[in-house]
Amino acid sequence: MKQTAATLEYMERDVKVMERAEPQTAFLLKRLKRHHAPTYRKSLLTAYYSLQLAKALGFTREEQTVLFRTALLQDIGKLHISRDILDSRNRLYQGAVWQMQAHPKYSADILQTFIASGEVDGEAVLQHHENLDGTGYPSALNWKSITLNARILRIAGSYTELTDAQGAARLGPREAMEELYCWSDVLYDADLVELMNHLIRQTTTEDAVKGDGAHELAARNRKS
Repeated sequence: MKQTAATLEYMERDVKVMERAEPQTAFLLKRLKRHHAPTYRKSLLTAYYSLQLAKALGFTREEQTVLFRTALLQDIGKLHISRDILDSRNRLYQGAVWQMQAHPKYSADILQTFIASGEVDGEAVLQHHENLDGTGYPSALNWKSITLNARILRIAGSYTELTDAQGAARLGPREAMEELYCWSDVLYDADLVELMNHLIRQTTTEDAVKGDGAHELAARNRKS
């Protein structure tokens, strides 16, 4: 998809600049890229969408920077997971599932210094795979137990996975937003899904879900 490719190129330039401004962050990203390029790619795109949501929500410049850095590094714990597991398209054996579900904790361990200094949001790192209905991992948190930054990362990461041309789903913006709307107030914060839809409609040539249809999808999901 042209939009995704352009966004990725833009983010690669940002990471290049980061080598001078934030050598530690750039070093970790280089390690992630060498270990598993698809995870690195997802991290860049997730950071981009997270930053757009943060700007739309009126975050301060400092808050935006922390969330952006957090999104870039949230999956650094996958350095502790073998590429065979990360690349597997088959159903994972239980031990591999446990490893995958532990990666937010691995990330928090690696990022201890960043978290202690306030450069990375540790709660968001730990919670970025938690779901509003308590079905997420690693702690099965729900609703108000999940921070706003973590909810942003959850939506940005899911949208990236759904639309990444090198991923499994390879959906267009409209189809991806329909999927997010279907799980509004179940997995995702419905208000943030609505905001994401607005942003995607502004920035892509392919329309995301139209307003009325979007509300219908969310309402239908809540009743089911």
